[in-house]
Amino acid sequence: MEGRRVERTLSSHLNETIVVYKSDRKPGFVYRFNLDKGVQYTCCRCRELGKKRTITVRNDVIVGRKHPEDGHHDDCLPISEHEMAAQTIDRQLRQNVREHGKRPRGAYNDMLTQVAKKFKDSSDQVRYSLRNL
Repeated sequence: MEGRRVERTLSSHLNETIVVYKSDRKPGFVYRFNLDKGVQYTCCRCRELGKKRTITVRNDVIVGRKHPEDGHHDDCLPISEHEMAAQTIDRQLRQNVREHGKRPRGAYNDMLTQVAKKFKDSSDQVRYSLRNL
């Protein structure tokens, strides 16, 4: 199996300990994996449901023979790319406030500008802006 790429994103504690895998079987959805130890990452949703589904990631590529979408809990469902994008923008905004001493209102205004640039369709802009209120 050729390496499957993942993207890194911020955790709720604003550390880069989450990797996101775009689903091959369900286009428009992603799986989130949290750093367990070293290069091992555990599926966030499976962990909530009491199962431990792990993958190994080296240099932002999943290594191993098992497909990253196999072996999940029966109730584990990927989240939409839109939901992940909104969460990423929110966490980047919070990180700006924390690291640069930005005022929350200024960071919020920057977020609105980012959303307008990132999403051309106005319905997408409204949906993401409302989620971040």
